[in-house]
Amino acid sequence: MHVKYFLAALAVTITGGLRTFADDGKHADSCDSLCDGESVNVCDTCCDTDDYCHYLPDVGRLQFYGWLDGGIVGNTSSPNSRFNGPYNAVDRSNEAMFNQGYLVSEMNLPCDGSLGLGGRVDLLYGEDFLLAQSLGWELDPDASRRWNSGEYYGLAMPQMYVEAGRNDLSLKVGHFYSIVGYEGVMSPSNVFYSKAYSYQFAGPFTHWGGQLTWNPNDCWQAQVGLVNGWNALDREEDSVNLIAGVKYTDPNRNWWSSFAIITGDENNNVSGQRAVSQQTNRTRYSWIVDLPLTCRLDYVFHQWLGFQNEGAANGGDAYWYGVDQYVYYTINDCWKAGGRFEWFRDEEGTRVGLNRASNPNKPPFVGNFYSLAAGLNWTPTTNLIIRPEVRWDSFDGTGLPFDDGTNDDQLMFAADAIWRF
Repeated sequence: MHVKYFLAALAVTITGGLRTFADDGKHADSCDSLCDGESVNVCDTCCDTDDYCHYLPDVGRLQFYGWLDGGIVGNTSSPNSRFNGPYNAVDRSNEAMFNQGYLVSEMNLPCDGSLGLGGRVDLLYGEDFLLAQSLGWELDPDASRRWNSGEYYGLAMPQMYVEAGRNDLSLKVGHFYSIVGYEGVMSPSNVFYSKAYSYQFAGPFTHWGGQLTWNPNDCWQAQVGLVNGWNALDREEDSVNLIAGVKYTDPNRNWWSSFAIITGDENNNVSGQRAVSQQTNRTRYSWIVDLPLTCRLDYVFHQWLGFQNEGAANGGDAYWYGVDQYVYYTINDCWKAGGRFEWFRDEEGTRVGLNRASNPNKPPFVGNFYSLAAGLNWTPTTNLIIRPEVRWDSFDGTGLPFDDGTNDDQLMFAADAIWRF
């Protein structure tokens, strides 16, 4: 598939950087905001977390920024292996973890609506590198390691793309995060330190290919693209997948809903079980509804499903599906509370358990996973976010996924800190 080499070369030509801020682009020289009725500098006090001080220099539209994220999970079961069950993110218990050292260089498209060129390059170092690796880039096409020799810490490049067009219509080419799903790799974009099962095991993390985005008006956004499957630049059998999504936002910005889907051929032996054929169609969709119930209370509903033809060990189709529900309450500019309840059904035991080689909690796990999490986001200064959390996991099915294969549930207390720069 010669196109993969073209995409890589095209993206490498912009290694100087490329960006789409999650915040509104405000900087340290204009960090005035209101907290408790007084005008203050957001670099020194507790204010709106969308406004934080950027310490790296800007060069015109070219921006540089990033964050550091580290924390600890206290598992009350105290597993001897120190693994929190069959996780592939925030997976170590009762020891300090450095999850992300994240650096972004980014150039947005022109703000005035004119045609222009932009793009982005991301680098990630830490324990979360597993979530950002690609076949044919960090890994060889057969999934063997290329440049990360350690099991717990590694370097990944989750995004590297160029973008051309305007704010209402643009084409992205290269390596980018998937539009399918709700949670994400980047720590500041998530309320919780731990990850939902649906994010860890149900869908793709990144893609290599091209994606068109169209914003016909303030209410609608449509995206469509062709990519080389899930998390792959080059694999032993390359296959073009179709990815598409649509989002509607209420004109009053009171609620929004989105639907995204990816479909195409993928390796069907992902869980380590024997499958009838090597590569068959895999499809995954994600439907999200965000409903602000009051000015402070927000409810998010996420329903999703994935299936793979002949993906089960007996040669039948494999299905995995579930529902995630989130509730967020903004207490004030410094504090936000959140709750998450998840049901994840691994119908044939083909998904949960894709993690580090030394993890003794081996698949298959056929049945229902449940998780309940509650946590806080405390922003003592706008560059610092501290996220304490308590989480309970339970499994109903075949196998014992927790405490080194001895329990079907576990209780954990966790906290991490994110410093943005």
